[in-house]
Amino acid sequence: MSMVKYTPKKISKIKIIQAVAITSFVVLIFLQLRLISSVYKIEQLDFLKNEKAGIKLEYEQSIINDKVYRGGQKIIDSILVPQYATLQKLAQKDQKLFEKKLNQLGDQVLLALKKSANFTIEFDHIVRKQNLNQAEYNYALFMDRLSLTFDGSTYYSLFDISTADRRGLIDGNLEVVRPQNIVSAITVTLPSAYSNLVGFKLYVSKHNQVKNILLAIAPFLLLSCSSIIVIVFLFFITMRNWIRQKKLNEISADFFNHVTHEFKTPLTTIQVSAKNLKADLQDKKWTGGFRSVEVINRQVQRLDKLVNQALEISSFDPQAAQFDRHFLITDLYDIILDSQIKWKKEATITLSFDDHIAGLCAYYDHFMFTTLITNLVENGLKYNISTEKNVRVQVVQLSAKLLEIEIRDNGYGIEKRDQKRIFNKFQRGDQLRSMTGLGLGLYFVHKIVEVHKWKLDLDSAIDVGTVFKIAIPIIK
Repeated sequence: MSMVKYTPKKISKIKIIQAVAITSFVVLIFLQLRLISSVYKIEQLDFLKNEKAGIKLEYEQSIINDKVYRGGQKIIDSILVPQYATLQKLAQKDQKLFEKKLNQLGDQVLLALKKSANFTIEFDHIVRKQNLNQAEYNYALFMDRLSLTFDGSTYYSLFDISTADRRGLIDGNLEVVRPQNIVSAITVTLPSAYSNLVGFKLYVSKHNQVKNILLAIAPFLLLSCSSIIVIVFLFFITMRNWIRQKKLNEISADFFNHVTHEFKTPLTTIQVSAKNLKADLQDKKWTGGFRSVEVINRQVQRLDKLVNQALEISSFDPQAAQFDRHFLITDLYDIILDSQIKWKKEATITLSFDDHIAGLCAYYDHFMFTTLITNLVENGLKYNISTEKNVRVQVVQLSAKLLEIEIRDNGYGIEKRDQKRIFNKFQRGDQLRSMTGLGLGLYFVHKIVEVHKWKLDLDSAIDVGTVFKIAIPIIK
């Protein structure tokens, strides 16, 4: 029985990038929302800060030597004081009945305080005294704790009510109370026998408080929301364009790989056939047909060159670079010699260097280095309309660890606005549109420099020429 080995599918690079981008985006949105929430809470705490301070001062002065509101102490004592003796006996004899009696007295105190409450008049007086409009403010007066003691140390609770329980509301029209609405929180007790402990709070809020806070942070809120919308928009636009560009690159690569290889076979056939036809025509001395065959040969060679350039870009793989130690001047001399032979009748190509540089070595891929220098030299001659075309290659030692190759021509020159983009694939200077070529030479130059981690500088002026400088580390 044969076993099939399971190989898990690799997650595509685009999926990983998408996942990272989406995760980062979600985290960013979450942090933005947390920031908005924090700003809102800070604004809540700061809202009516000065007004609350004034109301607190006036309220607490109005109930000096009293509880809850003016006359509140008298109401509480009128209910509890007569019951102290009875309650003390019950506490000693029947705990359940004692607790029940405490609850009843607590409800009785709350009911009596609510019945006698007329704090609205007092609150309006306090608000007016602060030069505020009482119609804009709501309040809630809560009593949340009531306990009594027989010995001044042990307290028995009649009730302990949370603010969420409306049972503790003594007076007021504020429907929902929040911790940030507290103006005053007081607990009053006397460390003496047969006394009580009373806890009460005053809450104050302005009409449409949430609306007012939102209006206060509106600029920040608007900026945050706008930022989130812009980020979402840019995220999706970038992802869409990136995916589209990736697909176009894949289609382009497939096209070059397939079509250019398909072109090579018929081109080779045409070249061979044209060569045979040329030989036959020479024998028959048909000069008109001979000239036509020459035209065919030239055009086939031109097309073959363009196909080879396309094949180069489809097969160019920086990862396949084979780095080794080379005598740079030796390789450079061979490259320049080949170019001199090719351009012998059309241009002057010179190489200059100090004698001691001949023994220096550098670390690079020989094929890529040849392509780099050849492209720069031939560009300087191809895009050149001078009557005396010339390219000067000079090697200088910048330091103990660095060489520089300078390639200077007297060609067209490159416009300032084109100097950044000409290193991109299929990009050429505007003044070179009429010249043949695919715009791949400088693309290869940039990629080779990038693979070797060298430094490339460009200086050019129209009708003067172009200078390329390549800084290359020296190895011992």
